[in-house]
Amino acid sequence: MKNEWDEQYEDEGPPVPREGEAAAAAGAASDERERLIQAAEQKAKEAAEANDKYLRVYAEFDNYRKRMQRDMAEYRKYANEQLVLELLTVVDSMCLALKHAAEASGAGEGLQQGVELVYKQLRDLLEKFGVKRFSAKGEPFDPAKHDAMMQVVTDEVPENSVVQVFQDGYVYHDKVLRHAKVSVSKKPQSEAVAASEP
Repeated sequence: MKNEWDEQYEDEGPPVPREGEAAAAAGAASDERERLIQAAEQKAKEAAEANDKYLRVYAEFDNYRKRMQRDMAEYRKYANEQLVLELLTVVDSMCLALKHAAEASGAGEGLQQGVELVYKQLRDLLEKFGVKRFSAKGEPFDPAKHDAMMQVVTDEVPENSVVQVFQDGYVYHDKVLRHAKVSVSKKPQSEAVAASEP
């Protein structure tokens, strides 16, 4: 059964928007389109910022990882430094024992050969792990490698040269482990005064 309302609009068909309504609908659609474009641009900007932040964090983490690997390699390289430094006193004592045995006449030749063998084995073992003795006698004095214990007045060698080594110096890989204790040459006073006069 049809009511009045149905009868009134039955012949008209679907409602047709009026001219003002069509313009308003087009304006609303245009506004909605602009809003969606702005929202998409905002989301693209946020995504670019998040990607940039991710790349920075990733780069920082990668740098941290590389730094930690370098630090660990450095730590492993020098981990035994204190042990090696303590062993050098044993090497020094053996070297001193060999010098005294060589100065003593005849007695204990077998003992001397045994100590020489142990001394050589110990030196070879230290060298295997990166500990090497460096020469000092006759070289120019270098405070990075030598500790001057005294000065010797002489004109036989150039001034500031190592004349005598009291205790050998050692390097551990590329680092000075123990400075060599040395005496350093100094020119005689008369030559020093003559050299300073014009």
